[in-house]
Amino acid sequence: MDKTIIVGAGLGGLTTGIMLKKARPDDEVVIYDANKHPGGFCNAYQKATTHNGEKIVYTVNIPLITGDFSEGAPFDKLMKYMGVKNINWRAVENFFLYHPENDKPFPFTKKGYLDILKLARNDKEAKSLKKFFDKINSFYNDLMYKAHLPPTLFQALKMMFTIPGTVFSLLFDKPYLKTIKKLGIKTKTIQEILCVPEAFMGVDVDKVSAMGEMCMIQSFLQENSVQPAGDDTFQTLADNFAKRFEELGGKLILNTRVDSVKFEGNKAVGVVVGGEFIKSDNVILSVAQDVIKPLILAGSHIPKVKSLIKKIDKLQNPNSDYYCYYLIDKKTVDENPVLTEFAYHIYKLPEGRDATNWKLALWIPPRVYNDKYYIMECVMTEQSQEKIDWWIDLRAKDYKQYTEEKNKMAEKYLEIIKEVEPIFKKNPPIKNVLAYTPASYIQYGSKYPICGIAQMPDNYGMNRMTPKILSNLFLSSSAVFAGGLWGAVAGGWQGFVAFYKEVYGIEIGNRDVMYKPGAKNLP
Repeated sequence: MDKTIIVGAGLGGLTTGIMLKKARPDDEVVIYDANKHPGGFCNAYQKATTHNGEKIVYTVNIPLITGDFSEGAPFDKLMKYMGVKNINWRAVENFFLYHPENDKPFPFTKKGYLDILKLARNDKEAKSLKKFFDKINSFYNDLMYKAHLPPTLFQALKMMFTIPGTVFSLLFDKPYLKTIKKLGIKTKTIQEILCVPEAFMGVDVDKVSAMGEMCMIQSFLQENSVQPAGDDTFQTLADNFAKRFEELGGKLILNTRVDSVKFEGNKAVGVVVGGEFIKSDNVILSVAQDVIKPLILAGSHIPKVKSLIKKIDKLQNPNSDYYCYYLIDKKTVDENPVLTEFAYHIYKLPEGRDATNWKLALWIPPRVYNDKYYIMECVMTEQSQEKIDWWIDLRAKDYKQYTEEKNKMAEKYLEIIKEVEPIFKKNPPIKNVLAYTPASYIQYGSKYPICGIAQMPDNYGMNRMTPKILSNLFLSSSAVFAGGLWGAVAGGWQGFVAFYKEVYGIEIGNRDVMYKPGAKNLP
């Protein structure tokens, strides 16, 4: 009977834990997480505010659109296989309404590029757009249905012959904005529309992986894009994963931070928690990429660990975010249904209006509180690493001043909202009720919301981190696949497959059971 310790109870770690207990019920599997709740960035919780003497209890939840979790979709099938209860989802057809600075809003929906084609200035640019969408379609489907990431030598050779275009796209990935310009897309509004998913990647379009951004767009157009419905949240989903892990006999230890991995010779022998050494046969890290290095520093004398540390040191960090929550009068939304008809509203700001980014995004979840109010959420992106560190230092040194600065920031964005959205010029949000800064994400295990370390060309696709570090030390999270909820589960699956082959000598027929039919040797 082996003992395996998993660091991190996000969806990746929970997926791995469930699969390990299914495969080997007698093994001891323990998951540690520093947070009070499982799920990593899936955390959702209730907060309260007052208005005119009335208490309003509302839900804070990550505002993601995700794919393939609805009934019958690939992740739903994977969850059924794992025995995890799914949640209620609502389909999202209208993804975002983009508001250029001096033009009418543009709706980006499931109809995809057909509407964007109408904006082309001539036939030549229309052909370039068609080429762009054909490219992202073939790339996405090759990546999800045919590619192996990371590939063995044989798989890499096979991919070179079967999907050479996608392989070369991954190997010679470029920054996204440069790529779409090179394709001949020159109309500024079209460029801006195609760059809107930048908010979901957490990295500026001048830096972000072109392949990553294209995958994001195609996933909107092709997959079952959904958000939690009714009283369910992403926390509900995470709780269901955690419940299944514990039903199978796994041990989940929350509110407990792992200090480091302990090494002897060329192997991991356990972890250090609160200064105490806890022995284990295997260790799996299911954490954001920026958290990996401090956990493995004690093993820097081992060549493979040293190599991973060097890779992490070379990676550029992504942006962080500001999230602000505002109280909205129900009457305003009832009179302007467009506010909730689209999952997101994204606004182009005047040049120099704000130092963080050129776009502001907001959304109003379709949930009414006290039959009178909605809670609107707003996000702005912080690109300056100095500013990110400033917020973190301020929170640690002077929490009172940090709170004051945080509220000033929320009020500033409230003023911008009133400037860019005509509806709110007449009926502005009632007040700011909650604000997140880059320092707010530390409690979730990373200072970079959603994406860990950047989705840049040198850290995407085949350049992503591999699950295996040592013969008994593995990665199992979005660090080995892609950022976000979807990537966390996929990364958790890939980490499990690599672990299962290395430790127990059983190779599962493919790495991505949620996409590739006919998986063999499933535990």
